[in-house]
Amino acid sequence: MDRRVALAVAVAVAMVLAGCSWVEQPDTDRPASTNATEGSDGGTIPAGRLNDHTAVLANESYELDIAVTIRTPSRSRNATVAVASDPDGQRQLIRTRSRNGTLDRYVNDTAVFSRVETNGTTEYGRTALGNARFSTAHTDGVRIGRLATIYEFGQFEPAGNVTRDGQRYAAFELERVNTGSNATVRLDHSSGRILVAPNGVIRRATIDLRGTQRGEPFVYAIDYRISGVGDVSVQPPAWLDETRVRDNSTNATGTPQNGTAAQTTSVSGLSVRFS
Repeated sequence: MDRRVALAVAVAVAMVLAGCSWVEQPDTDRPASTNATEGSDGGTIPAGRLNDHTAVLANESYELDIAVTIRTPSRSRNATVAVASDPDGQRQLIRTRSRNGTLDRYVNDTAVFSRVETNGTTEYGRTALGNARFSTAHTDGVRIGRLATIYEFGQFEPAGNVTRDGQRYAAFELERVNTGSNATVRLDHSSGRILVAPNGVIRRATIDLRGTQRGEPFVYAIDYRISGVGDVSVQPPAWLDETRVRDNSTNATGTPQNGTAAQTTSVSGLSVRFS
């Protein structure tokens, strides 16, 4: 993979994983380690709830959006990730946006195609799936670690049922924020809500924390939203043709067009982390 593409992937991962300093953030998505419910002690992760969410979406097409906002004296981060994935058609589109640029990825049953736009330049890349399966990309696309992070921040209590767009959901409201034993954190605002569909899919999960740590202001917010399940169709993006043109040109002449190589790397597994 091109160095700029690899750098953009790393930046995208860092943007989504970054968090407040009083909570240690995971380096990668990992399985939940407890069987706690939303109403248990703050900071625990309901493994059963997350497993149900993942299990349903493993066999369904889905569309989701994640927005992360972080503001501290030393950093300012605003990143969004949009995913549309169809296991039957074996197609997935991912778009990551941040102030550093845009990273687009298209995954099918054979390869991961990428387009990076940053600093006025555009780079294309292609990585063969090798022995990996599309189902891995489809499952990773759910980004269960983002939901786990929301649960880590505090205790969510049942808040009855709500109706959104004609659908009924079980609601859970943030009751208490988990700051651990860190006495340097002062919260001026905290809110969070989780909406769970009857089939177990977490359709919306949000948390918004604002305050100070060691006297310095911070904002930390995550918004995770599943906007479609079961009726999501994914089509190859228009930019895919450009990737193939560059790839064919490189294979035929050994010289990339416009000085940009189309990277083709066979791997035994998914070397690209679906951030």
